[in-house]
Amino acid sequence: MSGLHFINSWSDICRGAKIAVMPFINRTLVRARDPPTPCYPHVEYHPSPAMLSSIPQDLSSVQTLPTTTVDIFQLTRSDICRLRSQLPKAHDMPRFSTYTLLSAHVWRCVSLARGLPSEQPTKLYCAIDGRKRLNPPLPEGFLGNVLFTATPILEAGKVVCGLADAAKIIQMELDRVDNDYCRSALDYLELQPDLSALVRGAQTYHCPNLGITSWVNLPIHNADFGWGQPVFMGPGGIAFEGLAYVLPSVQNDGSLYIAISLEADHMKKFRNLIFEL
Repeated sequence: MSGLHFINSWSDICRGAKIAVMPFINRTLVRARDPPTPCYPHVEYHPSPAMLSSIPQDLSSVQTLPTTTVDIFQLTRSDICRLRSQLPKAHDMPRFSTYTLLSAHVWRCVSLARGLPSEQPTKLYCAIDGRKRLNPPLPEGFLGNVLFTATPILEAGKVVCGLADAAKIIQMELDRVDNDYCRSALDYLELQPDLSALVRGAQTYHCPNLGITSWVNLPIHNADFGWGQPVFMGPGGIAFEGLAYVLPSVQNDGSLYIAISLEADHMKKFRNLIFEL
């Protein structure tokens, strides 16, 4: 968020315009309480589930890493409507956000493409901007990282059996990230002796796990340096296998894009599964 704030402000200056929103610098707004009192287990910072394997590894042999590949897929407004129509029509079925719906679909497709056994635990990392979830909300233009994470965990068999089960737990985990949860997370981090041990990387998202970050509500198409708005904005690369981004369409036509990195063999299957709506 702050990176886009910088780029968009830079483009304003290049056009001779005033900066629309001045940066607000005050890190005390996101410091831990005194004393720190975390009141949730914060499994988002726990290690990701490993693959269940009944095949013993030959530790004497050289292990080669599988090739990964990145691809991007467009889902139109009608695709998303068809996806939503797959949900049960029960009167007690909660209303799911589009992000929740897409995340459940991608999680299902990735689990199928990877061929995960039914009993395999899989963890989904959902990045959340905490600026408006904190109470009081942070001032507009707050400069800094205020990302929190919701992490639903399910057995692969429940993820692939349909959208409803996965969507329910995703929405539930997203909804619980309120001010109390965010403050508890800040306290939890304050008590950690080595924050570098919590840094997320390839070990976080790789098979059987997944991370999905939405850029849909970010001002990613606002940077006009004097020759018009960008024709495309997205990640220049995706560093880790199992990491995905949801991007809005520059045409504002209701379509969304999924940019994702997977093992090459899994991507071949995913390319077909993502459009099975």
